Amino acid sequence: MMVPLSYTTCAVSAKFSLLDGRANGVVSTFNKHRRLVKNHLFTILRILVPIGILSYLVWTIVSDPENLEAVRQIFSTKTNWGLVAVAFLCSFCAVSLTMIRWYLLVISVEIPFQLRDAFRLGFLGYLLNFVGLGGVGGDLFKGYMLAKGNPGKRPEAVSTIFMDRLIGLYALFVVTSLAALTLDLEGAKPAIRTMTYFVHGITLAGLVGLPILLLPGISKGGLSEFMEGLPKVGPLMKRAFAAIRMYRSRPKYLVIIAILSLCVHSIFSLAAYFLASGLFENHPTLLEMMVITPLAMVFAAIPLSPGGMGTLELAFTELYISVPGNEMSKASAITVALGFRALTIGLAFIGAIIYWINRESVDQNMAEATAEEETLEHLAESADEVCLPSEAQEVT
Repeated sequence: MMVPLSYTTCAVSAKFSLLDGRANGVVSTFNKHRRLVKNHLFTILRILVPIGILSYLVWTIVSDPENLEAVRQIFSTKTNWGLVAVAFLCSFCAVSLTMIRWYLLVISVEIPFQLRDAFRLGFLGYLLNFVGLGGVGGDLFKGYMLAKGNPGKRPEAVSTIFMDRLIGLYALFVVTSLAALTLDLEGAKPAIRTMTYFVHGITLAGLVGLPILLLPGISKGGLSEFMEGLPKVGPLMKRAFAAIRMYRSRPKYLVIIAILSLCVHSIFSLAAYFLASGLFENHPTLLEMMVITPLAMVFAAIPLSPGGMGTLELAFTELYISVPGNEMSKASAITVALGFRALTIGLAFIGAIIYWINRESVDQNMAEATAEEETLEHLAESADEVCLPSEAQEVT
C-alpha cells in the first residue's frame, strides 16, 4: 500500500518540529543555568571587591600609629560637628535633586507621575543600590515599577532610566572639567595631567557630539543601525538612541534637567568639602574638591560593588592625596572617604524607613521582578515589540 507523499512529509515535519522543540528546551534550560551561575559569580565578586578594598583602607590606618592618631582626633574637640551636619544636609539636597530630575524625565514623556512617588521610589532605589547584591538593583526597581504602572508606556519608562544615567554621568565630567581649569597642571603629577586631559576630552566630545546626536538624521539611519549592531555595546547604543529620539522634541526639559545635574554634583562636592573642613584643619579647597568628588563618583559608577562601595573610597583616597596643591596625609584622605560613605549610608536609611512602612508591597514587587528575571535590557527588548505612537508620529 502506497503512503501518500504529503502524509509522509507532514509526519517527518512533525517529528522534526518535535525534536526542534525539545532541542530548544534543552538550550533554554542550559542558558538559564548558565545565567544563574554567572549571576552568582558576579554577586560573589560584588561582595569580595568592597570587602577587599575597605579592609585595605582600614588596615592602612590601623597599621600606622600616626594615621591612627590622626583618626582619633576626629572624636576630640577639634572636630566641627556643625560642618559635618551641613555636609549631610548638602548630600540630602543633592540626592533629592536626582529624584526631581527623574520626575521631570518621566512627566516629559507624558507618563502620569507624582513627585512624592519619585521620592518614594527614588529613596527605595537608593537603598537597593546598597543591598541589592544579586537581585533587584535601584535602577531596575524604579524602571520595573514605572513600567508596571504604565504598561502602555513601557518604552518611555525604560528610556527615563537610561536618560537619567546618561545625563548624570556626563554631568560628572562637566563639573570636573570646569573645576579642573583652576588646577596648576605644570606642577601637577603626570597622572593628574593625563586624567585632566582625559576629562576635558570627554567633556568636549559630549559638547560637540550630543547636539549632533539630537539631529533627526543621526539617531535614525545607517549610522545608528551600525552602532546598534556592534557586539557588546550594541544593546546599550540601541537604548541610548531610543532615549535620544524620545527626548529630542523636548529641549526645554533637557535644559532644566542638565542644570539640575550640574547642581547635583556641585552640591555633592560641597558636601565633601564641608565634611573635610569639619574633620581636619588641613583639607583641599572647594575647587579641588569639585575635581576629587565627581571623579571618584565616576569610579563608583563601575558596577563592581553595591553602591560603588570600596571603589568610591579607593578613588577618593588617591585623588584626595594627588589633586590638592598642598600635601594631604593618607589618614585624612581615607577618613574623609569613609566619612563620605557614611553620609551616603545615612541617606540610604531614609529608604530603609520607606521600605519598612511599605515592606509587604515592596517585597512583592521585588519578588515579581526577580521571578520574571527582568533587567533593564529585557524591559527594553520587550518594549521594542510594542509599536509606539510617539515614535511613529515623530517628526524626522
